[in-house]
Amino acid sequence: MTIFEFFFKYTPIVYERGRLAFQLVGSPYWFILFAIAAVIGAYYAYKKVATDRASVGLIALRATTFAILAFIVLRPVLNISTVLPQESYVAVVIDNSESMNIKDDGAQSRAELLQAQLQSTDFFKRLSDKFKVRVYRFDREAERIEGPERMTYNGKRTRMEAATDLLQQELGTVPLSGVVLISDGVDNASQQFTDSLARLESRRIPFYTVGVGSEEITRDAEIIKVSAPREMLKESTAVVDVSVRSQGFAGRRGTLSVRENGVLLKTEELTLPSDGEIIEKTVDLPVKTEGSRLFSFTVQADGDRIPENNTLDSLIEIKNDKPQILYIEGEPRWEFKFLRRAVQDDTNLRLVTLLRSSQNKFYRQGIDNEEMLAAGFPTTRDELFQYKGLIFGSIESTFFTQEQLQMVVDFVSTRGGGFMMMGGKNSFSGGKYQNSPIADILPVQLAPDSTPVLERLKLMVTPYGQTHTLMKLNPDAAANMKQWADLPPLNDFNRTLGEKVGGIVLARGDLESGAREEPVLLAYQRYGRGRTMAFMSGSSWRWQMEMPHDDMTYELFWKQVLRWLVNSSPDPVMITSDKDTYLPGEAVRLTGDVSNKAFSRMNNARAIARVTTPSGASETLSMEWSGAQDGTYQAEINATEPGIYNVELVATQGTETLGTYRHSFQVQDRPVEFYNAALDARALQSVAQQTGGQYYPLAQLGSVPDDAVYVEGESSFVEQKELWDVPFLFMLLCATLAAEWFWRKRRSMA
Repeated sequence: MTIFEFFFKYTPIVYERGRLAFQLVGSPYWFILFAIAAVIGAYYAYKKVATDRASVGLIALRATTFAILAFIVLRPVLNISTVLPQESYVAVVIDNSESMNIKDDGAQSRAELLQAQLQSTDFFKRLSDKFKVRVYRFDREAERIEGPERMTYNGKRTRMEAATDLLQQELGTVPLSGVVLISDGVDNASQQFTDSLARLESRRIPFYTVGVGSEEITRDAEIIKVSAPREMLKESTAVVDVSVRSQGFAGRRGTLSVRENGVLLKTEELTLPSDGEIIEKTVDLPVKTEGSRLFSFTVQADGDRIPENNTLDSLIEIKNDKPQILYIEGEPRWEFKFLRRAVQDDTNLRLVTLLRSSQNKFYRQGIDNEEMLAAGFPTTRDELFQYKGLIFGSIESTFFTQEQLQMVVDFVSTRGGGFMMMGGKNSFSGGKYQNSPIADILPVQLAPDSTPVLERLKLMVTPYGQTHTLMKLNPDAAANMKQWADLPPLNDFNRTLGEKVGGIVLARGDLESGAREEPVLLAYQRYGRGRTMAFMSGSSWRWQMEMPHDDMTYELFWKQVLRWLVNSSPDPVMITSDKDTYLPGEAVRLTGDVSNKAFSRMNNARAIARVTTPSGASETLSMEWSGAQDGTYQAEINATEPGIYNVELVATQGTETLGTYRHSFQVQDRPVEFYNAALDARALQSVAQQTGGQYYPLAQLGSVPDDAVYVEGESSFVEQKELWDVPFLFMLLCATLAAEWFWRKRRSMA
């Protein structure tokens, strides 16, 4: 800035806002005529002595010299609006949030650097010489203060609209010449800042924004996101993705630790990414205890300057509701026997089996009473939709009616259940499913006609499958792949035309015959509200028979498959919150989904939510139908007490209870000001540009009092800034004369 003023006499804002005029001729367009005359004069001056093309440069230099002289002689000025001293107000708004305590370079905090600049530039005195100054501080709320010495820098959140709203309220009727906004640019609580700013913008009030802090913190590692399932079955494994960003730690080692309700579970090493990049670390967490479990994820790196942003929590609801899975087989076979035995000790799954023993006769296991499945496969939606999972073994499609097959499609798409078909002689194309509604929901394309291929093949986990929870037999990646490789080969598979566009292949087959074909063995896809899976072999029981008796690979695999199949299947009545963790005082939006037993969405139900606070107090809320979607009910509460809140939704229609559901969320006063805490200069530049103001780094804070006077308003007058004596013009004039003389000398011209 000093260099610019040395060459051009005034600051850039004078040239930006000033209007060029000439004292001798008035309109600046007259100068264009003088410039044209300068070119013509230069041409005729060299017309006789300069005949080659190189002389064009001499003509240009002479024309430039004439134009500069003409510009100086015409007495150029900049007409700029300047406020009258003490006739208008300027508001100084200072960020009072905790992030101002960050030491970007490890020496001084942002607040200390700001205080030093205010004193060294005599900022407030210089500003008070020209304006009536009002000082404000803001974090989540804004208030007027007597001076910067009243700053506390302890605000838990930043809401810029609090400042703009207060300015409109207190200074809405007085001549306000500008607003000096001093902040690190982070705004994590505003909801309608653009609308609030527009009200001041309509009064043509410029914002002079001052950025405090560094856009790149020297050394900082932070967890920016934790992606975890909201609900899990007890004794399952939760797969959690932790996103980590770092600055100044590229390639260095760090540690990621996980705690459950404060107790350390595990610690894993990770390599920190390059500056500004984000890596994802996948963590497998066994969930064993029923109830609301709080998992805390912490990244640690030596020399981290902002430890406050190293931890994020995730609340997972561990349920023990024993979802029912219906498994139907068309004939007795080894897969049926071994699968039942594999999951019989799993107290969190209930496998109900229906085995056709002869024509119209069934062997039922896992039933509640004699009436359950007495007529065979369910014939009504109410009966089928009580299950969360459905498995078809080796049973032909003609066993089912068209209504039952369509009901299975609705079970997946509408009810949100999980469906799986297993390999066998009467499965897939062998069971003539290619022309049935079931073909639409499977993740593989069925061949026109295919019987099972009786050939030995090894299961090969695909690259995608290596990261999927279903295929993790061992938490160690290398040990996991070895465990799969050690399994005995399968004896058969059902051939398909490959996976569908939306199908995800977890495993393929490696034929012992050496054929180049790699058939799909295990695949899944989303379909409507539910998910479907295809396991193309009917001989996985060999993994149990041919392995040592203490090897539990077969049991582990099928338990994981069945849990995954039903884990996301919804209940008729459910309630969720838009997040799992809130700040004190933040609005909690509750959404209830209400259906009957046939999963028809109900708009005329009575939905009552009972909220229990961490201290045990309860509040009853009547949830209202949203009107936007069938069966969706909404309510909103303001939670201030830290801890875990439990919510129970009870939905009724008349005297009938449609269902109940429990949910939980956490309120925690976490240090949000330290996340994504680098200076957001772009946001401040945007505010300045939108309002016609200027952005300044903190080092240029002293320029603000001088620049703020140049604003058009009721208390302004037009000031003329003379340009004829700008040093750059004389330097340019000397340069053109010297260049012309030197050129003429080299060409031996008089």
